[in-house]
Amino acid sequence: MNSIICPVSKEKIDNYESRITVFISVIFMAAFIYTRHPAYMVLATTDTLIRAIFFARYSPMRMIASRIRRFFNGDAKKIGLAKKVFAARLGMLCGIISIALFYFNLEWASLAIAGFWMLLAILDSLFDFCLGCVIYTYLILPFHINK
Repeated sequence: MNSIICPVSKEKIDNYESRITVFISVIFMAAFIYTRHPAYMVLATTDTLIRAIFFARYSPMRMIASRIRRFFNGDAKKIGLAKKVFAARLGMLCGIISIALFYFNLEWASLAIAGFWMLLAILDSLFDFCLGCVIYTYLILPFHINK
């Protein structure tokens, strides 16, 4: 796994704050899977869209995570923003697909996609493992190297 390459960025964010933000999203995804109420997935997806497309500082879940992080007042671990934006875009895509499938009455497919996204988010938030970096290394990067 040492050969995994993540997108690189000069901008940095606090890794712990990012992981708390993602864990808050996990709670919303779990609520969607348990209750089958689409509002939870819409909230998780909308927040992820804000982090993926706009600026993370406008994300309500990130704002909550920032306050939780300040409460514990530990040392910050700065990481590149690009890998988190790439992962957020993958998550946003999963959320949009899950919501669309739900509204097309394909509930089990919707729940499967939500469960997959939740698994990726759990890996990131609890174990600091980003499958987005693996996807980037093997599916995105080879096309950029050949250009």
